[in-house]
Amino acid sequence: MEIVYLVDYDIKPWSDESMRAPEDLNRILRNSDAYVLGAPVYYLDVNGLTKDFMDTADFGDANGKPGLGISMAGGTGKGLILAVKSIYYFFFCKGIRGIKPLPVSRFNYDEALVEARKLGSELVEMARERRPFRDLRERVEYYSRLEYMEFDMVDELLLLVQQLLRSSPRSCEVKDKAKQCYETAVGLIKRGRKAEAIEHVVKAYELLYY
Repeated sequence: MEIVYLVDYDIKPWSDESMRAPEDLNRILRNSDAYVLGAPVYYLDVNGLTKDFMDTADFGDANGKPGLGISMAGGTGKGLILAVKSIYYFFFCKGIRGIKPLPVSRFNYDEALVEARKLGSELVEMARERRPFRDLRERVEYYSRLEYMEFDMVDELLLLVQQLLRSSPRSCEVKDKAKQCYETAVGLIKRGRKAEAIEHVVKAYELLYY
């Protein structure tokens, strides 16, 4: 296993003059059997350095190699899903066989550490036998089934409310109000009224956010 910190490399934004990441970094990527890509969340997406890396990195033939993407959102927690989806769209383009994404906020950090260990073990097992995608159809079908890939901003807020209901220091009275708002939102979504659910999930989040 090799840990790579992108800040240690001179990774430039893509341009006609600089289209590839440093060759010593590319060599590590091409020789790897599996990947873990973790990135902080800036403005609802991965940070700029990670984006520059994804734009310029040379993985060689990575088709079927397993990968785990991790997003880490501080502050409000928002963007944890949207950012991890960016990593998995990148995996898709490279043919990497992404396993279950791991979106992390400061509200579920301890739980995420436990989940990361499980996913790490799964990644090691998958790396023992590479499973290339046969064609684009298989790749699209595979990624369409991965958890979180269908999430939008409303779904992301619902997830954050779930995390906050477990971790927020707010009083029981406030948590009960937030739970009622959350359940109302979920009920509306199940009835196909997602636009109406936004008001309730936002209220739940604002009651619990700290």
